[in-house]
Amino acid sequence: MLDMEHAARLAQEFLDREVSHEGMAFALVEGEYAQVEGTFYFDCQSVAYLHSGDPSDMAVGTGYICVDGETGHCRLMGAVESAKLNLF
Repeated sequence: MLDMEHAARLAQEFLDREVSHEGMAFALVEGEYAQVEGTFYFDCQSVAYLHSGDPSDMAVGTGYICVDGETGHCRLMGAVESAKLNLF
C-alpha cells in the first residue's frame, strides 16, 4: 500500500506527463487531498491560477487526480464525478 507522500509524487508525475500541455501546466493544490479506503484523491489546478488567483487562469471541467493505493495507477476524474465525492 502506498503512503500519501508516494501517491502525491505519482499524481504530480501523472499531471506532468498526461495532463499538462503547452500553455497550461497543472499542479496539485496544497492541502487538498484525501484517502478513502485504498484510494488517494488530490485536487489539482493550473499553475498559473495557483500563482495568480486570477479566475481567467483557472482550468475548468477537471476534477481530482485519483491514485489507486495498491497499483499506483492514476487517472483524472471529471468535475461532476469529483463533486459527487464531496471531499474538499
